[in-house]
Amino acid sequence: MAVSFFLLTDFGTTDPYVAQMKGVLATLAPHHPIFDITHTVSAHNITQAAFFLDSTIDHLPPYSITICVVDPGVGTTRDILCMVIGNRTILAPDNGCLSLLHARYKKAQVYRIKQNQLPLKYTAHSCTFHGRTLFSPLAADIANFITQQPSVREHVTPVPFSKNSTQDCKKENHTVEKTCSDFMLDSYMEKRGYALAENIICQRDSTAQEQDNTIHTHVLHIDTFGNVVLNLPIPKWHKRIERGGELTVSTQTKRALQYITAYAELKHNQIGIICGSQGYLEIACNMCSAAELLNLSLGDHVTIHLSTSPELN
Repeated sequence: MAVSFFLLTDFGTTDPYVAQMKGVLATLAPHHPIFDITHTVSAHNITQAAFFLDSTIDHLPPYSITICVVDPGVGTTRDILCMVIGNRTILAPDNGCLSLLHARYKKAQVYRIKQNQLPLKYTAHSCTFHGRTLFSPLAADIANFITQQPSVREHVTPVPFSKNSTQDCKKENHTVEKTCSDFMLDSYMEKRGYALAENIICQRDSTAQEQDNTIHTHVLHIDTFGNVVLNLPIPKWHKRIERGGELTVSTQTKRALQYITAYAELKHNQIGIICGSQGYLEIACNMCSAAELLNLSLGDHVTIHLSTSPELN
């Protein structure tokens, strides 16, 4: 089973929506396993979906197809994007879900698929559920095409994860070389009439900024432990934070912030900033919720003040 599906949605688990998507995939591509990334993205939260995609993609197996359906524009004529990173494929609406991946993998191919270009037998019009009626049939069609390629059928040994897959503090951005899978999808896209996208929609707040020794960032995600993931990619920001001198975090109040390498370095109710396992810097406490201490929610603005200038780093 060379091809596997990974699902990322804001559907939750109360309704039958996830099962219906899986049912379409299992019917049209029955030999390929289906896995969940999560279905608890905050409703309509494109920025959080972008974070989950970016933090997960390096850990997925070769020839995986990720289907991201966080789609406030469902029912409109917005396009579907197909991004190819090495031998991994991501399908997402053109609404900003690919923002962080696009920023990190600037040379990755992104194809634009218009809804009226989907002549697939099992696609159907829907005002409210493109995940089932458009994305799932398209993903199954791509999976079946990839499986037919000789280079995939001969793929019998595991391919190592990227060097970033087991590192928290990424020292460099991961460079992706064009592989045979890109060429295979070139053939598929040409056959279907899908062209490379000249531009895609990206979230305006997907990039943090520094001005006058002050970093302006925002909350991408708050995990189960109350750790606050910021839109500060480790390769770009960890040295600046580590060498920033005395740190202060401003939300609704100001608190001292300590650069740490382990949660246990913090005393009770101290606030720290650490290289998180998801590739981003995060604010944390030791065995308590940083989000609760700072009264932070998804999307909130966070300001970090540093006592040293960038020129001194």
